[in-house]
Amino acid sequence: MKQIHITRDSNGKVTFETVSVDVTDNVFFTNLDPQQAHWPYWDPNATSPDFCDNQIGAAPSPNSSQCTVRVPQVTNPTPPPPTVNQTPPYPLTYKCKLHQGEQGIINVFAQLAAGTTTLPQVSVNTPFAAPVQVVVGGKSPYTVTGQQFQVTDSTGNVIKSGQGSIGPGLLLNASTGNQGITVAGIPSLVGTYQFTFTVNDAMGKNLQQVQYSMKVV
Repeated sequence: MKQIHITRDSNGKVTFETVSVDVTDNVFFTNLDPQQAHWPYWDPNATSPDFCDNQIGAAPSPNSSQCTVRVPQVTNPTPPPPTVNQTPPYPLTYKCKLHQGEQGIINVFAQLAAGTTTLPQVSVNTPFAAPVQVVVGGKSPYTVTGQQFQVTDSTGNVIKSGQGSIGPGLLLNASTGNQGITVAGIPSLVGTYQFTFTVNDAMGKNLQQVQYSMKVV
């Protein structure tokens, strides 16, 4: 749940805060404007509520009810709702039903999630043919922590393990363009790599306890 502030400055300008959410989030509005009520809508001309179902009185007043971001209740909305494969962010412009000159933006991002968990088999001491995307979605910059790995031989015995990396010769590359995280590098040990790590994105979303594996021959 994301809070969005409505404010009025000393010049009388009302601002609907711009925020970033993912496709699973909902929002609520807090009206800090002491002079007027406001009513956030996708389409102020709609005949029934299509975003928030209540106007918010002048401050101080209760917050709005929960407002659904990912499925705007507008017939044939333009642009259509975002999908996980869409290049983010997806900007949704909302307006005030009571004062149609006021508007704000909700930037919607794909959900931070695991990508490929079983990586293609590769050859030892050979570069990846192409980076493999192991984390998708979210908003950059990404922070990676808690890297740990183990490599086992063909009988299941652990031949190498450690923390602070995902295995000998492997690298995690975090996208700066909201495209997740990839694995690349030149694996230097024959065996089955198993690794995990934790990711936090710029919206405070978290991904952890995902197990990845890859066979090196």
